[in-house]
Amino acid sequence: MKLVIPVLSLETGGTRFIYQLANELVDKGHNVEIVIPEKAAVAWPLRAQITRVKELTSNTIPPADFILPNFYPTVFPALESKKGRVVRLSLGYEPLWVNETEKALASYLIDAPIISLSQWHRQLILQGTGRDSTVIPGGVDSTVFRPFPKKSLSTGRLNIAYILRSKEHGYTWKGSEDFWEACRQLAQVVPNFNIQVVAPEGACYQAPLPYEILKATSDIEMAKFYAEADIFVSTSYFESFSMPLLEAMACGTAVVTTDNGGNRDYARDGENCLLVPPSDIKQLTLALNRLFTQEKERHQLAQTGLHFVQSWTWRHSADKLEALLYQLART
Repeated sequence: MKLVIPVLSLETGGTRFIYQLANELVDKGHNVEIVIPEKAAVAWPLRAQITRVKELTSNTIPPADFILPNFYPTVFPALESKKGRVVRLSLGYEPLWVNETEKALASYLIDAPIISLSQWHRQLILQGTGRDSTVIPGGVDSTVFRPFPKKSLSTGRLNIAYILRSKEHGYTWKGSEDFWEACRQLAQVVPNFNIQVVAPEGACYQAPLPYEILKATSDIEMAKFYAEADIFVSTSYFESFSMPLLEAMACGTAVVTTDNGGNRDYARDGENCLLVPPSDIKQLTLALNRLFTQEKERHQLAQTGLHFVQSWTWRHSADKLEALLYQLART
């Protein structure tokens, strides 16, 4: 099967979903071609063919059995090309957060099947457009994202890990202010802990506490970032899936996360994570304090998460996508 995936970039965040699925589909014997603007970044190690074009237009998209645009500006060139059956891959319901709301909405109303990443994401699209979608969840590569020794074993200070995405870079839903305020309140009762962050866009925040910014430009470096921490924290108000939580679990790290919608398919409060309401700083602080003071529970959450995540593989995700495409090919 020939698949073409037109993308604006393959840099950070949700584009991991594309690169992982593309690699798995190549390994399953499919011909996968990524079409991308000539100056766009490619951060991931792709085994699929990469074709650079001056700009993404209907003329620069090659023929295929299926074309999978994943972001609203790529949908219309794919449709207008008439070079393959379009399947609208949604990595996030764009009308919630982009400025071109009407254009983003229109990209879901075309005559094409839709792929979503979670049941919550599916319901969001259904409520916004009246159209159903097929859920293809994300996964995690447990050969890369795996436990390493905790830094606290040598420092004697527990370590919190956080991915910093700031409002200044358009990430208005990530809840970074909530994270820093919870850490400030936590420091009043648990004074000795370290904070390490990865800032993919180079965000710098005037935080109330000292913190260390780590560079993590590869999966191996991200795995070490997750694994060396005692607690990984996510404070998003909404997410279509939220892969970092699975990655942190695979690294044997206890997870504290907001109920962001997209993580409901796998986040189990008190079993493999602690779940708190979005923007509830009090509950977030209490959850952090609980794991700081309850060492046994912290280790138990980490171990349960590590065991749970082993079945969430990218091969499973690719199998589901392959089955969907074969089904569509027969209709």
